[in-house]
This record gives sequence, C-alpha cells and structure tokens, in this order.
Amino acid sequence: MEMQLKSTSISYLEPVAAGSRNLEQTQQIRLPDGMPDVERIIGCWGQTVLRSKEWRSDTLTAAGGVLVWVLYQPEDGSQLRALDGWISFQGKWDLPENNEDGHMMVQSVLRSLDARPVSPRKILVRAGIGLNCLALMPKQAELYRAEQVPEDVQLLRKQYPLRLYTEAGEKSFALEDSAASQGDGQGKLIACTVLTNLTDQRVVGDKIAFRGSAEVTGLLLDGEGKPRDQRFTLPFSQIIELDRAYGNDGEADIQLCVTNFEAETDQEGEHRLRVGLTAQYALSDVTMTETLEDGYSTRRPLKMTWDTLELTPILERRWESLSGEAELPEDADNAIDLRGAWDIPTWERTEDGFSLETQGVAQMLYRTDQGLNGAHPHWEGKKEMAADAQTKLALTALQPVLPQLSPGAGRVTGECRFQVTSFAGAGIPVVTSIELGEPESRDASRPSLILCRAGEKSLWELAKDNGSTVETIRTANKLEGEPEPGRMLLIPVV
Repeated sequence: MEMQLKSTSISYLEPVAAGSRNLEQTQQIRLPDGMPDVERIIGCWGQTVLRSKEWRSDTLTAAGGVLVWVLYQPEDGSQLRALDGWISFQGKWDLPENNEDGHMMVQSVLRSLDARPVSPRKILVRAGIGLNCLALMPKQAELYRAEQVPEDVQLLRKQYPLRLYTEAGEKSFALEDSAASQGDGQGKLIACTVLTNLTDQRVVGDKIAFRGSAEVTGLLLDGEGKPRDQRFTLPFSQIIELDRAYGNDGEADIQLCVTNFEAETDQEGEHRLRVGLTAQYALSDVTMTETLEDGYSTRRPLKMTWDTLELTPILERRWESLSGEAELPEDADNAIDLRGAWDIPTWERTEDGFSLETQGVAQMLYRTDQGLNGAHPHWEGKKEMAADAQTKLALTALQPVLPQLSPGAGRVTGECRFQVTSFAGAGIPVVTSIELGEPESRDASRPSLILCRAGEKSLWELAKDNGSTVETIRTANKLEGEPEPGRMLLIPVV
C-alpha cells in the first residue's frame, strides 16, 4: 500500500554564473577635414556604454560600445587637438539548458585602451573590454510531506531556512546636470568617464529604495589647447516597485550600468551632462523549507524512492576589495589627470577556498618641462577567500574606485570593490514516495532493551537500526539533543 504524500511547489530564480568575457576591439578613426595632421598621441580615454541585452533559449548576448577620446599633438606645432570615436562590442554566453525566459544582469568595464597613428590622418584605437553576466532562470522545486502517518512509521523531517532569489528586473533613469567651468577661463569638455557609487539600498515592503551618485571625471581643453581635470557629481535617489511585499529578510542585489552618456559645452562655457543608468536588481528572501529525508517502520518494511532537490540557496553576500600599487615615471610629479581601468575580478578554487585576483592600469596625464606626457603603470591585486568544496561564487556588483597618488613616493594605488555571492552547490536528498509493506509479527528472540555506546551515529540512525524511536531513546536517557560521544545509552525496542 502506498502512503499518500502531498506535493507543493517552490518557485524561485536559479542563478547561472555565466561569468566574465574579455573582448579586444580595434577601430580606425579618421581625422575630420579641417583638423591638422597627427604628430604624437598625448593620451586616450574611454567609457563603456551598454546598449542592449538579449536572452535567447540557450544563449545570452550583451552589446554596446566604448566612447573614445584621443588627445594629440598636431604636426604643424599648433595647440593640442581632441577627437572622439565609437568602438562597438558584443559578448556572448551559452546557457547549460534551454529556457525561453529569464533575467540578465550585465556589467561592463574598460580593461585597457591605447591609440597610435597609422598615418597623418588616421588613428588606430585598441580597446580591451570586460563583461560580467549573471543569468537567473525561473525554476520550480517539488517538496513532499506526509499528512496522515501510521503510528508505527517514523519520518525524518528537516527544516531549512533557504535564501533564494525570488524576482528580478531593472529600472532605467537619466541624470542631467549643468555647471560652469571650474577655475579661470572656458574650454571644451572632453574625455569623460563615469564611476557609479551606490551608497544606500533598502527593501521596504514592496519597494527597493536606493541612492548614490555618478562621479564624472572629465578633461577640459581650454582655448589655448591646455588641458586640466574637471569633475562632476550627479546624485540620484530612486524607487523600484516590486511584485510583492517583503519582510525583514528581503534583500536586494543591485548592479548599475551606464547606458548613455552625452556631454557638450556651450559658447558661455557651461557644460551640460546627461548620464543614462540602468539599475539591474535581484531580490532574495528566506523560505522555510521542510523536506522528508528518510523513514522506517517499527513493525513492517518500507520501500522508499528518493530524488535530489537541486536548489542553489545563497550562503553569503560580501564586499571584497582588491588593490595594488605601481611605480610612476621619475618625472611624473605634476599630474593633470589620473584614472584607471580594471579587469573584472576572477577566481580559481584552492584547497581551502578560492584565490581572487584582478589587474589594472592607471591612465595618467602629467606635465613636464618638455611638455605633456602620458603614463600607464600596471598593478595587480590578489587575496584568498575561505570556502568549502561545494561552494560556488558569482560576481553580483562592481564598484571601481579612482586611483590615488602617493605624494612624494612616485607610486599610484588602484582599487576595485566588488560584491561576491556564495551559493551552496550540493543538492538535498528527499523522499518522493513510500510503499508500506504488510505488518510483521514480533521476533520472540529479539531483546526488548539494547545497551550501546554513543559514537558517530545520530539518534535517528540508532533508532532506525534498533527498531526504536528518537523520542523513546531521549526519554529513556533524559536527553534533550544528541548525546555526547562515548556516553552509554539505553535503547528500548518498540
């Protein structure tokens, strides 16, 4: 006879760590008519812009481009000139299984950028782009529970507070600002890069409230062709509407990406900035999950079938920081502009967990007695993270930091902050059906009381092996939990 088990479904989003992609793209930029020929490249800067994302059954794609600015010394000896360009990119990830629906969270970084003249009228620009993608697939898991249990049947039920992703989406918004040139004089704003800074985020009922700023670093080229740095802060405060209300256990992962950037300078020297941002979010909540993992009878045989509950609960979300130092050229004392480019952090499994590392390069423009020069010192950052063999990692947020000079030391420090989320990788065994055999008569030779010493076996295992129950053993030995190893136990046979 089959024992009736009632099934219930859990709906959740399963993370697929699609991971990172490194791309190398090149583009020739032709000088417009009226601009003098190139003699020497002074510096180049870039800003990644994510234009689109697409989910196809077994493939993810993300596309965008790099806004590029090049500052050069003309061949005729006239003042410095700047020109801009666009380099397109596209990243692709394969999914482990087909799924027509899901959510993508993508971030892009500029890993490297360099430019060189290939002719007096053409400049070749090479860009290294890093893309990180986390895919969330809708899933359902079946749980089974027994509502009417015969007196002789013992069931092992366990409860797990599992933190699972429950919904995801995105919200796009635009920031605008107008500001006059800092310092004396007017000029044209070039070479603008954006770093987003998320300072606060909260889940309040059916909403996510978050705030932060877009930090824009630009280069101002005045009327005499002399550059100086120009910085802007564009604060934001946003609300996202959710599908349902969450309690204190609701938490949000938010990734910000730049989807548009525009900068112009009018005749009065006022700069107008427009930054398009998209907040990609994933909500997680704690679900109390009860599973049926084992069973036996004190009077009859049981035949059970098992399955594995393949969930991927969140274990921990933590912010990590990787930093490194690099030496500057001896004459790089008078910095005009300093920025950085970062690799998306990677990790490899070690005996005790993971080894995390990243690389970066500073983009520095500085003045010497001979004129302007550029420097591109590299740094490396590495650290260890403890974790067990079943743990999986995914990058769920990235916040690079502007490089910092060490005064008088001839060194520059680069830092990249990122949030890693660890997931449990092992499945949970669950009972999916129970077949009850016919009751058996008691064996007259079987003892009614067994004496044994507690060891590695749990009370459940001792009760199952000896035809008793956990509660009976606890009562006979005045136990509240598991016994200490080595303790003598009385096991009444039921």
